[in-house]
Amino acid sequence: MAGFRTCYDIFECPKPYDGKGDDPLGIGKERRRQAVSCKACCSMSSETKQTAGQEVEINLSELFYLLWSKLITILIVTVFFGGVAFAYSRFFIPKQYRAECKIFVLNRSNEEYLTSSDIYASNAILKDFEILAGSRTVINRVIHDLDLDYDPANPQKASYTYGQLRSEIGVSVPQNARFLFVSVTDRNPNNAKILADKVADVLVEQIIFIMKSDAFIVDYAVVPGGPASPNVRKYTILGALCGFLLACGIIILRFVTDDTIKTDEDVEKYLSLPVLGSIPLDDSEPKRKRSEYRADLKRARKLYQKRRER
Repeated sequence: MAGFRTCYDIFECPKPYDGKGDDPLGIGKERRRQAVSCKACCSMSSETKQTAGQEVEINLSELFYLLWSKLITILIVTVFFGGVAFAYSRFFIPKQYRAECKIFVLNRSNEEYLTSSDIYASNAILKDFEILAGSRTVINRVIHDLDLDYDPANPQKASYTYGQLRSEIGVSVPQNARFLFVSVTDRNPNNAKILADKVADVLVEQIIFIMKSDAFIVDYAVVPGGPASPNVRKYTILGALCGFLLACGIIILRFVTDDTIKTDEDVEKYLSLPVLGSIPLDDSEPKRKRSEYRADLKRARKLYQKRRER
């Protein structure tokens, strides 16, 4: 078997006598008997290695106690990731303020009374008004009226392009309602209020002129009292959750991939060999290096070899 050391190499068992040459001591028979025992040992070891490599059992109770024993480490990693997410969202992500206007839209075929078909038609064209709010006709008109064009002579002045202002405008249509909610999100709360009011004014004019529908501004925007984003609490919770899952994942992965033998039960389970005895470790003694253990093992093998040669 390639890559597998036999017990001849590990325990220095006697190799079989091949029958060639003289056997003045008459030990050929004894060596053949011991060699048969070594072959059986090697065969059993290879079978148990294959069995141990094919079967991977996970004890859930043992896994739970492992996670419980690492609770302090898990909490430290969770708090660390939560703190990093909190600091990043609190100090590095720019704050955004949102101002909102409410517009009532009604499509009437008769000015004297309102029919059910008018209500249905008003609900059907609300999506058209949502598209109209993001059109160049409305946005370029807002930029022109508020003098938000870029001025090379005054680069400090607030200026917007069509794409920039379009990304800040949001329009929502509540279900089973004839209202349009027009909002503007900006880093400056005062600019968000001014832009939202102007977008609502221009949008109402275009609805009346293009769609031939009635539109009224119910509520103008107010200066927002606090930022709408980022949501610091949400970022902190997500960061802490990522830290918790990462810590548990690493611990579980190390537990599953750990194939070292630690107890007597592991010897019987993975090697299918009975445990004849165990030597307890003295915790009071200082820990020794692996090289020292190897040196002791080498001396023990030499001593065993000398006793066999006698």
